[in-house]
Amino acid sequence: MKDFVFFRKQAIRLHLFWLYNFFKNIRETLIDWRLTEKKRQGSILFSRRISRLLINHFIGDQSQLADDRKGFLGFGLIHYSLIRNLKPQRILCVGSKGGFIPALCALACQDNDFGQVDFVDPGFGPEDPQDKFWGGTGFWGKGDVKKHFSLFDLGKRIKHHQMTSSEFKKAYPKKIYDYIYLDGDHSYQGIKRDYQSFWPQLKKGGLMILHDIVAKGFYENSQCEYGVYRFWQELSEKNKITFPFPKNSGLGILQK
Repeated sequence: MKDFVFFRKQAIRLHLFWLYNFFKNIRETLIDWRLTEKKRQGSILFSRRISRLLINHFIGDQSQLADDRKGFLGFGLIHYSLIRNLKPQRILCVGSKGGFIPALCALACQDNDFGQVDFVDPGFGPEDPQDKFWGGTGFWGKGDVKKHFSLFDLGKRIKHHQMTSSEFKKAYPKKIYDYIYLDGDHSYQGIKRDYQSFWPQLKKGGLMILHDIVAKGFYENSQCEYGVYRFWQELSEKNKITFPFPKNSGLGILQK
């Protein structure tokens, strides 16, 4: 009899737990589509609909582990979480197809109510020399960048510099950063040059993030050969974190 009562109580608990999660999921879904009211505190990222909008607008793709169908921001969440916790004052982003990671960095600054992003991309596209292309669409040289970053008013937290990373280095040689993201020239020479250029401008204790640390071969049908993986292997294992997935990109984090 005691065993029967015990198992009955356990069954009731499990049933109530299942009902709680069932209605919680329904509520969150309704909230996500704004069918019920809820005061949102903190980031808009807690809305799957907003996450999908960010992915589509700023071209988040599989190389960033972004999933439009699920509203999953992939590596964008890593950048967002690091910036939200570390609260860096100055952030540098080098290269981006549609501004996905720079936008997530700016959003984290916006939610911190602190910090500014310098985004460097010359706007190279398919019509430019193949060794400069690296998946660029040419948007940063032709599109309305101000309007592009007006989504969620992110333009207040990000400034685009239409120039190469080498030109930016010459223009701002004394700028010091707390957080640096390198996703520009993916050739061995290119990533090595960017690392050597901006590592001295990274504050002690700051983070430098490299994208595509496991990508090999050539970018799509271009003459651009990935070399970030080679450079990443040459770096010391000290203060180094490797995310070797997905197998066609990956993410690496260094702390100075």
